[in-house]
Amino acid sequence: MKRFYFVALLLTALLCVSCGTRKNCATVNLAALDGSSWTLTHMDGIKINEKAVQTVNINISKGRISGHAACNSYGAECRIYSDGRIKIGDMMSTLMACDRMMYEQIFLASLEEAKAFRMDGNNKLMLYSTHDASGQPSLTFKRQ
Repeated sequence: MKRFYFVALLLTALLCVSCGTRKNCATVNLAALDGSSWTLTHMDGIKINEKAVQTVNINISKGRISGHAACNSYGAECRIYSDGRIKIGDMMSTLMACDRMMYEQIFLASLEEAKAFRMDGNNKLMLYSTHDASGQPSLTFKRQ
């Protein structure tokens, strides 16, 4: 019986640690995201080149994201869930070249690899390449 209580206590402790704070486990109001527009501020924690403006527009009701990468416009199917999961399909983009292609390639690859998101208030959106949104966000945006 002692073993059962120990296991139950251990599982409870793990649950508390995995949720950490209410912010990490809370559901997101998707209506606040639907139709929103965002500008990229950081990639992997590094402030982006201001000349390489990259944006994302979220349309949950149509299941799409779109925007402007450093050189081209892009779009993709997108599913966003209130528990913080995100699934972005294959990207389609225009095919113009420019001197900021490296930023664009990294940005689009990071978008496609996104598995989770978190919001910090209503004006900061962070995308993560891990399912549990641990570590540093791959992409950080500010609301336009």
